[in-house]
Formats: sequence, structure tokens, C-alpha cells
Amino acid sequence: MGTRESDVKARYDELCDLITKYNRHYYIEDSPLVDDATYDELMRELLTIERRYPSLKRGDSPSLRVGDEISPVFSKVAHDPPMRSLGNIFSEEELAEFDRRCRKGAGVESCTYSGELKFDGLAVEVVYRGGKMTQGSTRGNGSVGEDVTSNLATVRALPVFLAGENPPEYLSVRGEVYLTHGEFERLNEEREGQGESPFANPRNAAAGSLRQLDSRITEKRRLDIVFYGIGRVTGDVITDQRGMYEALRRWGIPVPEYSTVGTIDEIAGFYRYWYEHRHELEFDIDGVVVKVADFNTREALGATSKAPRWATAWKFPSAEAVTLLESVDFQVGRTGLVTPVANLRPINIGGVVVKRASLHNFREIERLDVEIGDIVTVKRAGDVIPKITGIHQKHAGPGSAITPPGRCPSCGEELNREDIYLRCRNRDCPSIRMERLKFFVSKDGMDFEFFGPELVNRLHQSGRLAGMADFYRITRDDLLSLDRMGEKLADKVLESIESRRRIPLSQFLKALGIRNVGEHIAGVIARNAVSLERLMGMEVEELKGIHEVGPQVAESVYGFFRDRSVLSMIEDMKKAGLAVEDEVTSVTVAEGIAGKTFVFTGSLSRKTRRECEAMVEERGGRASGSVSGKTDYVVAGESPGSKLERARQLGVTVLTEDEFLSMIGEE
Repeated sequence: MGTRESDVKARYDELCDLITKYNRHYYIEDSPLVDDATYDELMRELLTIERRYPSLKRGDSPSLRVGDEISPVFSKVAHDPPMRSLGNIFSEEELAEFDRRCRKGAGVESCTYSGELKFDGLAVEVVYRGGKMTQGSTRGNGSVGEDVTSNLATVRALPVFLAGENPPEYLSVRGEVYLTHGEFERLNEEREGQGESPFANPRNAAAGSLRQLDSRITEKRRLDIVFYGIGRVTGDVITDQRGMYEALRRWGIPVPEYSTVGTIDEIAGFYRYWYEHRHELEFDIDGVVVKVADFNTREALGATSKAPRWATAWKFPSAEAVTLLESVDFQVGRTGLVTPVANLRPINIGGVVVKRASLHNFREIERLDVEIGDIVTVKRAGDVIPKITGIHQKHAGPGSAITPPGRCPSCGEELNREDIYLRCRNRDCPSIRMERLKFFVSKDGMDFEFFGPELVNRLHQSGRLAGMADFYRITRDDLLSLDRMGEKLADKVLESIESRRRIPLSQFLKALGIRNVGEHIAGVIARNAVSLERLMGMEVEELKGIHEVGPQVAESVYGFFRDRSVLSMIEDMKKAGLAVEDEVTSVTVAEGIAGKTFVFTGSLSRKTRRECEAMVEERGGRASGSVSGKTDYVVAGESPGSKLERARQLGVTVLTEDEFLSMIGEE
């Protein structure tokens, strides 16, 4: 073996060991060590070596495996037929090659394909016998998975009994368990409040939730599920993907809301649309799954030991670029957390010029071993703040280590070290006060319309905005004195402020920006305390006694309302005209709500979808993300999409937003 091939073998062995390690952390430990783009690059490099040097291919190569080993904690479940993985493509050229292979393998001039969103969740199989769910399992290694029946039974979108007349005697369906963004945020907020580390991403949160030994924990995490394939079925003859979806809907099985069937060019258009609009979804996707639509053609094409030849995953590209790390600033947030922010040589990533990127925390800087002067890889995904993911090339000359500051870069106070974080404890810190003001007006705070961070800065610099109470003292003249402020915009800003002069306790508590208190926890505490006066007088033990409120949250809330400057600020806000109303804790259960399942679709004008779902659940109903035979009502706003069509097909009652609000007693 020559020197060059020995180098290739060393790299190949390194890749095998590295990918095997990453597989274990991803599939078994639910704690990924690298992002999907990095993993895909390594796997492609491995496959390239195996194609060029077939003699080097190992019997334990990760390319031969679907998932990873089975956790010994759960019983084993055999999959019949096996749950194969999918090959990946990354370009339209590779899509055209996939189409050519399918047509050649099937001996036809053209193929019809289905396109589906590729959910970033945990693959599962559910078996129904005699119309009743009898078993649920993870994909595992494709041939054998883990028995998670009791945990899957807690997923509210999953029917225990099949709907419709004469359901099949035996049915196994394959799909994905996932978490919506809202539930992921709620879950991490809750974990941090209880002193636990947050999940890395929704996929791993879903996997960790499904692998709980106590199904009551799984039930609290509000997993969702969708199905896109059948393992085996008796009775019904299903000939193509569209017919399969129709059958699954008829049996009450949740299927993807967005899919298409058409030519390979139409599939490419479907991909391009969702690449641009994927951030509008309530869940994560990482590409589009392309399948030959006709089942007979699929059978003719067959499969390899790992993947079907008739399907592939067209992955979204990672929006990455490399540039110079010029310097690092230390940014102070509203809770005093000090975050290192990289200043970059400007680089265009996905049509956006990026000058700054997050370095997250100082442990991440150590892990990356990054220094000022390095050429770094920067990743940007949608509206997410760009982040540095690795070093492309170390600096050629002398570099400069990134040293954590000992004092606050804003106020000069000594910083506190909290595990891997640094925090400024000075509530009068200029940066903390400014960030609190910006948060107060944001959508996550009071939700003042037409009042963004720039306007907060301008009013502060003009001397008209020093504290939160000043928002309620702003006059028309104050606004018109600013540059680029017209009369119409000034009136809209004032109208928005006026509409927030009377607010419920939960919104006020959320807008204050208390550490560890987000929207969900704010609602939980407000419903228990009822009034602001009682909340301000509650002791730590009382707060700990509230369900879902952990020790850290309790200490944080207690300490906040014992701060004299906070009490002075609240009193000042009241004098300026803010009225904090008692939280409504009991409502009359409206007839037709309790025990009923509601699905919301389209853009609602009077309430957010989350608010509507909360109102349903408070009244004993259930809010679901997909329409099935078990759905009682679909509430349709503007541009409702396929959920409305499905509701009509199933004969589900459709309500307008006004009709829904009238039903629950909100005129």
C-alpha cells in the first residue's frame, strides 16, 4: 500500500470512529455533538472514500447502518419489513440523477413523485390490531427498535382506535415524533427553572421525552406525531402515495399537512418554496423527502440493505461562509448575562451581509479553540443570529486569545461567575436597563406595536425615556420631536401604548423580564397568585409550592419583588397610568368545549393561535395540530391551507374566528 493510500486509510478509520461516536450521541444519548450539516459532510466524505477505495470498506462502516444500537433499557421490537433509512441529495443536479436512476431501474420514460417535508424528529412505528393500537417502537437500527408503547400512547394526536368503517385488521404505520417550537421553548424554560440543563434542539427533546421510563413525564411534554408511510396492512389495496394518505386520513391517522405529487420539476419547485418558507412552520424540517409515488414502481426498484432506491432526502443546504474574526465584544443582556459576540470581516451569507456572530459562552470558545485572527466558519439559518461553528484556518501570524472580562463592560462592576456564564448583578447597569426597556416593548413583553428597539434608543438618547414608567408618559410632542417621525406613526405608537394601559397580571409578569420567567411560567404563577399585591408578598416556599415552579424560579421571583428599586418602579408605573388587573383563574365551561378537540389553521386576526389553544385547554377541551376523524372543530382564519380541505373531506365542523370566540364566551 502506497503512502497516499495509507493516508486515505487513516482518514477513513478516523471517519468511521468519529461518525460512530456521533451516532451514539445523536440516537442513544439524545445529545448531539455536531450539527446536521457537519455530520452530513463527514458522511459524504466517508462514502466518497468507500467508492474510490472499495478494499478499505470496513464491515462495521457507519454507511451500512440505519441508526444505532438499541438502548438496553427498553424491550426490543422487530420491524417487518425493516425501517430503512434514506440516502441524501443536496442539489438539483443530484435530483436529476435520482430521477434518471428511477426511470432506468423501472424501465419507464417518466415517473410521478411525491414530495413531503422532512420532519426533524424521531422515527417510530405504531401497530394496530383489530383497529386498536397495540404497540409502538422507535426505529432503532432499522431491523429492531425500542418498545415505547406506553409513552407513545400519551401523544394526543395519535388515535388509540382507528376511525372509519371496517378499519384493517392489521396496520403498521411509520412516522415521526416531534416537538413544536412553542412546546420546545416551554419545556426548556421549565427545565432551566428547575435547575436542569436545556435540551439542545427540538429533535433531541422529542427523543429524550419518548425514552422516559415514566410515561407521565412524556405526557407532560406534549409531543406531536405525523405519519408518512405504511409497513404492512391487511385488506385495503393501496396503490400510490396519494391513496395511502387518503386511507390514513380515513382511519384518523395524522399525516403531513404539506405535500405534493407531480413531475420531478414540480418536486423541485416544492423544495424551493419550503427552503424559503421553512421558518414559517411551527416545527423543524431539514429538507424534503422525494418518493416515487406509484407503489408498483417502488416494488420494481427495490432497496439496498440500508435505503430504498425509490426515495431520497433532499437536504437543505447549510447557510455557511468563512471569514476573518477581527475582534470580540462582550454584550450585557437584560438579566445581566455577559455574552461574547464576534466582530467579523463582512461576509455575504444567503443574501445577507453578516458582520457579527454569536460565540454563545466561554466554554464554547474553549471548545472551538478560537482566537482573534482565525479564519472561522459562520453559519446563518433563517432569522437565527449567525453563529461561529468552527475554525476554517488558524491565524498565520500571532493571534490573540479571547479572555473573559473580570468586570462588566458597561458599568464596571465585578462580574459573578455562574458555571460557564458571567453575570453582572448591578440592576442599575446601563446595558441591563436598556435591554429591559427593549424587552418591555417587544412581542415577548407588552407587545407595543410600531415600537421597536431603534425607537427605544432614540427616546432614551433624547432624555425622554429612562425607566419603564416613562413609556406611559410619552406625549405626541415627544415623538414628533424625533427625526423621521411622522404624525401618523406617532399616533399609532400612542394608540398602542394606550391599548396596554390595562393588562392582566400574567402579561405584566412576563413583560418585566424576570430571570427564568417566560410566557408559560408567568401564566402559571399569575393564575396562582391572582393579584399583583399577593404575588409581591409571597414567600419563597409559597412560590415553590406552585406546580411547575422550581427552586430557581421561586428564588428569582422572590428576589425580584424584594428589590427596592423594583418596588419603586412598579409604584411609578401605576402613577403613570398602568393598571395591572387580577388574573382570571376560573371560567364557565362553555357548552361544546369540554372534551372536544379543536384545530386552528390560517392567520387569526383577533387572537394568536397559542392564545386560542390555551383558552380551549382552560375550558377542558383539547387543542391539536392536525385534523383527523377525532377532530370536532376546525377554526379557520385567512389562508387556511390543506387543514380546511381535510376538515371538509372528513365532515368536521368549521368555525370562523368570530364563531369560535363567541362559542367560548368572548364577544
